[in-house]
Amino acid sequence: MGRFSEIKIDWAPFVVCAAGIKAPYPRALSTPEGLGDRLRFVAFAEKQATHAFAAAAELFPEVSEAVKKIWLTISREEEKHLTWLIYRMRELGVVIEERPQSLALWKSFDHCENPARFAEFMASAEERGRSAGVQFYETLLKIDAQSARLFQQIAKEEEEHIRLAKAVIEYNFQVPDDFNYAIDGLPLEQYGEI
Repeated sequence: MGRFSEIKIDWAPFVVCAAGIKAPYPRALSTPEGLGDRLRFVAFAEKQATHAFAAAAELFPEVSEAVKKIWLTISREEEKHLTWLIYRMRELGVVIEERPQSLALWKSFDHCENPARFAEFMASAEERGRSAGVQFYETLLKIDAQSARLFQQIAKEEEEHIRLAKAVIEYNFQVPDDFNYAIDGLPLEQYGEI
């Protein structure tokens, strides 16, 4: 078992698959259930990222306070996106606990045996998340415009996460004192404006 897998996480309101069991395949996106499956999947990925960035700040005590600040900033932003996705699922009547989710992403963090590997892994994961958000926006526009706009906003804000995640690598963990930690995004409470 790796460093991340050893951490006890409360995955609520999500239900996770039993060990050795794969998550159910998502249903057709053209159905309300299929849309719910995608929202649930992305929300669970956001929850895992929230915990991963926060955990890294503790698991790698050798990194500077500036790097920890970047990781904790991204963690808070991921939690905001998780909250927005939960709001949307509740608006649509999606039962979050209805289908179990896979811990494959969480377990993959165990391959990050040092801060450099974690930084590279997460910068890449943030880019994949941004790209998926753009694709969801384009696909959902004709199915559910509100959910599409939510994915568009999240994808836009992921650009800032990528900027911060890559800064750790670009500065070789020596982030300057005057580094801009600010995220260009909407505050949590402006969900209704998306």
